[in-house]
Amino acid sequence: MNTSFLKPARLAHMFGADRRNVSRDPILLFAVVLSIVPNVIVILWHDQINQAVLDNFGLANVIAYAMPMILCLPAFLIGWVTGFLFLDDRDDGTLLSVDVTPVGKQGFIAYRAGATIAITFFITLVTAEFLLSDQPPALRALIAVLVGIEAVAAAFVLPALARNKVEGLALTKLTNIAAIVPLAAIIPSPFRYVAGVIPTFWIGEMLGVSGEAYLPMPLIVTLAIATHVGAAVLFYRLIAKRMG
Repeated sequence: MNTSFLKPARLAHMFGADRRNVSRDPILLFAVVLSIVPNVIVILWHDQINQAVLDNFGLANVIAYAMPMILCLPAFLIGWVTGFLFLDDRDDGTLLSVDVTPVGKQGFIAYRAGATIAITFFITLVTAEFLLSDQPPALRALIAVLVGIEAVAAAFVLPALARNKVEGLALTKLTNIAAIVPLAAIIPSPFRYVAGVIPTFWIGEMLGVSGEAYLPMPLIVTLAIATHVGAAVLFYRLIAKRMG
């Protein structure tokens, strides 16, 4: 793969173009904002939210149970934005033009994947620093990396399986299910591992939200890494065949 896209000037130019494209589309811009705002709200009013839910529904420490989904939400929103940028590029024939430039199609896809990981990693790591301060720093960093990979998988799945933006919107309704799968880790039963085929499940399992550990942590981490990387590689291979 051509690595000329790694030149700072080219990276800045491509990122600036994507930023302008997102800012011109209210829906994509709203998705970017929505990937940050809920996390900020939870960080600022963590105790108040817990108390309000306890007072009205009798459920204590609800943020701890919802934490896996809170952490994964930016992945699906940022990934969705990147996926729709890919669909736009395919519809407009942009990738055919990029393929004859020094960057190349593979370099352009790699740039988009890297930018998606970096943005999501930063959002998740900041969130984890505030809301998971009781967890080891290495675990917080690993979760941030895995959520970044989830974002790439979410971005790749749209152009890999959808032929146009209409199909992309329909597919989004299905892929959004993966955003709530981490809540399966709450179930205090080994049957919850059925959900382990979906990578996001392992975020909740790594946090031990159910209080019942049926697998050792090293195995949980290994399975988390394997499923995340496997999903990203699978959809990358599909997107490489279909894009352009």
